[in-house]
Amino acid sequence: MTIYSLFKEKITSQPKNQQYRVIFSFKDLSNREKFLEKNKDLKFLGKIDFIPSLYLNLEKAQIINYEKEKLVEKIEEDQILFLSMLDVLEVLEINDYKNSQISYTGKNINVGIIDDGINNDFTAISKINTKQYFLNGKVKINNPKSIKKEITHGTIMASIISNQFKNIDDNYIGIAPNVNYIDFNISNSNQEYYFSDILQVFDKIIGENINIDILLISLITKDCSDGKDILSLACDLLVDKGIIIVCPAGNFGPESYTIGSPGAAEKIITIGALTKNLAVPNFSGRGPTLDERTKPDLCLHGSNISVPLSNNLRVKVSGTSVSASIGVGLIALIKEFDPKMVYNDIIDLIKNSSINLNYDLNAQGLGTVKITDLFKELDLYHEKLSSYNYLAKRSLTLSIEFLIVFIIIFYFFYFFNSWQF
Repeated sequence: MTIYSLFKEKITSQPKNQQYRVIFSFKDLSNREKFLEKNKDLKFLGKIDFIPSLYLNLEKAQIINYEKEKLVEKIEEDQILFLSMLDVLEVLEINDYKNSQISYTGKNINVGIIDDGINNDFTAISKINTKQYFLNGKVKINNPKSIKKEITHGTIMASIISNQFKNIDDNYIGIAPNVNYIDFNISNSNQEYYFSDILQVFDKIIGENINIDILLISLITKDCSDGKDILSLACDLLVDKGIIIVCPAGNFGPESYTIGSPGAAEKIITIGALTKNLAVPNFSGRGPTLDERTKPDLCLHGSNISVPLSNNLRVKVSGTSVSASIGVGLIALIKEFDPKMVYNDIIDLIKNSSINLNYDLNAQGLGTVKITDLFKELDLYHEKLSSYNYLAKRSLTLSIEFLIVFIIIFYFFYFFNSWQF
């Protein structure tokens, strides 16, 4: 058994009575149960089955003692995660993705969002099909009327992806307005988020066989990661099951090695931010990962974005979670075109259609992409994108029109020749 190297380094100089929230992981569920049977007096906070583990509070001295326990494979910190959105004051209307001429709208694509909950009382997303899960039980509200006014981080993420708000002046519409949402609300009274919260979501997804095409994890740790922590590894396993996971690069830039977990996971699509001038803002997290892999994978708009929620309400936001949400919207369009596309297919598509911004790779990744370029790569975008059904109907219409013209010409010549005779 070993203490995860990054965690061991962190606690080395700390006093023996320093407390930590930790995760014990095991080879299998059987070993976990043997461990619990052996340590009946051990008080733990909860269990995770997807990667057999349990999480608990321990002092440094206790952690070191458990390092000798053979049934435990790894001990690591149950790290705190941070939402990756910043509030800004500057008003800037962003129209880059709202008039894309793309006929795909994310229809029948299931998008999971792990965040602090989606409040669909706002016009922008009120009609979107949303299934909600409360991981910590329903949040108690002292004043029930206040929930109608609550603008959560998850609400803004959903609005960026699939905003259905429309008025004469703006004619605003989201990137993928017809997706379905699975809202994994991990909010709590302390507004603190841990690895174990997300791992519980994974347990629910697997245990209840929840159908998800794309999963947005809007949170990331402040400490850099090598992608070998339990959350990163769990994300890679979930991707192997066919779910595309998107994560922000975090807002802890501009230095190198500022991408935490799960953004450092090998098979997650990690997205950094761009300004409207296609510059990488200082707050956007940079790679490489601690094991020297290039991250983020790409960058999208994420600075000074104005999001309308209703006729009288707009929010102005910046942050890499904004960029990640835009990425989810783009991927939803691609998945509607071809639901069988998996992580490697999406990455290849981005590689083949990306625009190099000439920044360091660990700031920009592959660069950025445009919706039209993605669909050009799929050979679907010409002057105007058309769906297969539209093309089929149009082809049939042209065939019928051609046949009618042919018949008219045939009979014209037939009667003309008969009259001449």
